Amino acid sequence: MKSINHAEQSLHFDQQINQIENEIRALQAAMPVANNKPLPITLTASLDALFIQLHTFITLKCVSTIAPENTLIVEVIQHQQEFKILEVAKLAQLMSNHIENLDETLTQTDGEVKSTALIKQTIAEFFIARQVLVDKAINDSSATDSFCDCSTCLQSTDHQFTAAFDYVCTQCETAFFK
Repeated sequence: MKSINHAEQSLHFDQQINQIENEIRALQAAMPVANNKPLPITLTASLDALFIQLHTFITLKCVSTIAPENTLIVEVIQHQQEFKILEVAKLAQLMSNHIENLDETLTQTDGEVKSTALIKQTIAEFFIARQVLVDKAINDSSATDSFCDCSTCLQSTDHQFTAAFDYVCTQCETAFFK
């Protein structure tokens, strides 16, 4: 029963993503052709809002794909609540692993254009989702949110995301999730 609900939810997210992409294309088509003219503020604001919605639905889709049982994080995203940084760190790690698996799958495809394009699109979606989650978690967090007990140096120290989206101790640089 869960897989049916997940499939329906995924279809819903895909439909929302397609609808928002179509709205973005329509607004872009309405943009003035002259390069010297600045874009109207209302058009810029509308595009910004649509891109935020698009990235939110992409994030929801990716989170529900890798952690369908994690309904709490989906609710947090939908209601624009604050993230718990450790939850995001776990999800970022799962997303990184999923991206690696997709990349491996991509290298094993026989060059079929449709499946290659679909895998590349999915990889891009996971890159976007991971970045959205980490950025929001960093923006929402306070200094105490990133203060954790390190299992290596046995101290309570700050932990932070690295460029590779690992969550590491700032004292000894050991990854929180091994």
